[in-house]
Amino acid sequence: MRLTKGISGFDAEHLIEQDMRMFQSMVYHLATSEKQVKVSEFIDQPHLVYMQAVVEIDREMLTILHHRFMPYIAFAMHDEELSFTFLSKAGLHKYFPMRKCLEAATLNTLLSKDQALHHLSATEWKYISYFNSQTIGDVMFNAWD
Repeated sequence: MRLTKGISGFDAEHLIEQDMRMFQSMVYHLATSEKQVKVSEFIDQPHLVYMQAVVEIDREMLTILHHRFMPYIAFAMHDEELSFTFLSKAGLHKYFPMRKCLEAATLNTLLSKDQALHHLSATEWKYISYFNSQTIGDVMFNAWD
């Protein structure tokens, strides 16, 4: 996967912010359509590059992440420390129309693997180096301050 300028949240002025209400609607649709799914809370912290929904699926707490500037969805083990263990949840893709649900293998790919393909700004590379981000997921769903 090629990372585009602004995906880290820095130098993202040219990107259109995604809608939290639409994300909430998709998550509630998931919860009302699937058995054993309960929505616990939504978290929208404007300084983060993603929005979150904390859900319980089959008695397991998960976090659904929606990138703030790109139509990307990711699933992760719920972690209040903002350090995500990404998961693949192929059966849930249908609840997020016009969004790309990213697989764990993609998000866990080392950033150095295809570094020449990424179109990130100098500022983004600076933060990647400073925070020692190693994977595509680290850059896309970061909590850099």
